Amino acid sequence: MKTLQRLFETASRFCMEAAKGMILLFMVAMSVIIMMQVFSRYVLNSSISWSEEIARYLMIWTALVGASVALRQGSHVAITLVIERLNQKALPWVLLAGKTGMAFFLFVLIKEGIAHGSFFVGQKSPAMEVSMLWPYAGLFIGGIFMFIHLIPLMLNDIGLIFRKPVSPSSIPER
Repeated sequence: MKTLQRLFETASRFCMEAAKGMILLFMVAMSVIIMMQVFSRYVLNSSISWSEEIARYLMIWTALVGASVALRQGSHVAITLVIERLNQKALPWVLLAGKTGMAFFLFVLIKEGIAHGSFFVGQKSPAMEVSMLWPYAGLFIGGIFMFIHLIPLMLNDIGLIFRKPVSPSSIPER
C-alpha cells in the first residue's frame, strides 16, 4: 500500500506542477488577449472578433484545472462542523465516504467530458472556427487531474481506518 501511495503521490505532484503551469499560461494569455481587445476597440475603433471567445474558453480551462489545484491543497469550501464533533473511529470513515462521493462525481464529469467532446468534435466555434472538442476537453483534463489528486487522499483515509484513530486536529486546515 505504501508503494501505491507513493506512486499516486508522485503522479499528483506531477499533475499539480502541470496544472500550475497551465493556469499561469492561461491567465497570461487571457490578460494579453483582453488588453489587446480593449486597445483595439477603444483606440483603433476595431474589434478583434475572436478575443471574447478564446478568453471564455481559457476561463473554463482555468476554472477546471484550478479546481484540481484547490483539491490538492485542501482549499475547497468545506463544512467541518460535523467532522469536528465525530469520534475518532468514525472520522476516517466519514472522510472516506465524502471522498468516495467526490470520486463518483469526478467519474461522471470525466465521462460526460468525453461524451460531449466526442459529440461536438465536428462542430466549429463561431469566431475562431476551432473544434468544440477543445473547450469540452477542459472537463476531461480537469476531472482527470482532480481524480489523480483524490486517489492519494483516499488511500490515506483507508490507511487511517486500519491504523490508529485520528483526531479532528489532524485534518488539514482549509
